[in-house]
Amino acid sequence: MKNHASTLATVFTLALALLLPVACSDDETTVADGAADNSDDGGSDQLPLGGGPYPVGSLEVTITHPDAEAVAYTISCLGDTATITPQVDELDEQTACTALNDDSVRSLLFDGPASDRVCTEIYGGPDEAAITGTLDDQPVDVVITRNDGCGIDDWDSILAGVLPAALGVTG
Repeated sequence: MKNHASTLATVFTLALALLLPVACSDDETTVADGAADNSDDGGSDQLPLGGGPYPVGSLEVTITHPDAEAVAYTISCLGDTATITPQVDELDEQTACTALNDDSVRSLLFDGPASDRVCTEIYGGPDEAAITGTLDDQPVDVVITRNDGCGIDDWDSILAGVLPAALGVTG
């Protein structure tokens, strides 16, 4: 009986020793030679739609200025991916999609510029940005101008990651 109990204890200890590293591993599989296998099997490591640092949405941006050709692009954020199509030299897709998570940016895009703001009467140029689409299933339809200090701040500060630099007053 003593040999049987000793054998069972040894088998249990070995089984525990073999299972413990698997239970405590960090998604790496150990192969027979002891090397780590980091290959992606396309399984559970993929984030679900909306699972990532970015919101989910697609915004069409059209910028006009009477002294330049219109600039139009789409910002697409899918939770774990960010794209701008076509690419705009001054914009980075990760920065743009990260900016779309900011409360002040979201408020401006969803509600438009607040009508009760006190703004300086500084003219920032005829640049106009029309932004439409959806962001986290909420509609976006806003126009940002640089007709006063508030519009300049909206463009240059709040939407800095979403809009390229304005041409401003030319000539």
